[in-house]
Amino acid sequence: MEPDVAEEHREAARSEWKAAARSLAQGMIEDCTYWISRLQQRKRGLSPEECFHLWASLGELRFHIWSATLPADEALKLNETAEKLEAQLAEIVARRTGSNIRSSMIFTLERGMTPEIDKVQHWIEEARKRLVKGELAKDWPQIEFDSYLQDPMDKLGYSAALMRSLKQSFSAQMTERLAKLGQNLKGVLPEAIRQYREVGDPIDANRPVFPSTFWWRRS
Repeated sequence: MEPDVAEEHREAARSEWKAAARSLAQGMIEDCTYWISRLQQRKRGLSPEECFHLWASLGELRFHIWSATLPADEALKLNETAEKLEAQLAEIVARRTGSNIRSSMIFTLERGMTPEIDKVQHWIEEARKRLVKGELAKDWPQIEFDSYLQDPMDKLGYSAALMRSLKQSFSAQMTERLAKLGQNLKGVLPEAIRQYREVGDPIDANRPVFPSTFWWRRS
């Protein structure tokens, strides 16, 4: 491929990444603003699914490395918006400290996380079966591995990052479940990386947009 043509392709890809990042961020801002406003008005709480999506979305807004895709001024503005949303949520949590409402809020979050954890555990076992036969990369294109395992791990990771930022803690049971999930995924990830590299469809060739704690996105 000629240098000028190659550069055109790279520039087109960068433009697509920027457009996708802007759309994703705007959607999450709108969702988080809506969910937080419901909590502020105290009209009705969030369902377990909504609570999990709030934590995962706001966690991604706060800790995704937007500057790797967006211009510096856009990334800075986005970070400022995310920090304001987190401050609003932190105020809600602080206001409810010591009350049953606050306790049920974390309990509701964990109820929303549980089905996601169960799904990832299921796909880990399915991946393990294919790894033993040396057929994982043949059965699942890279995009499927991403969808089954890495994307849901991102949501759980961003939720955990937001919990730490809010100075909140999961229950002992949830902490144990997350630890077990991580151990099980670590048990299949190295061989999965090897098999996908072997077919030229690597699962660890991500752009540097994820927090350093997201070990499932790194070799």
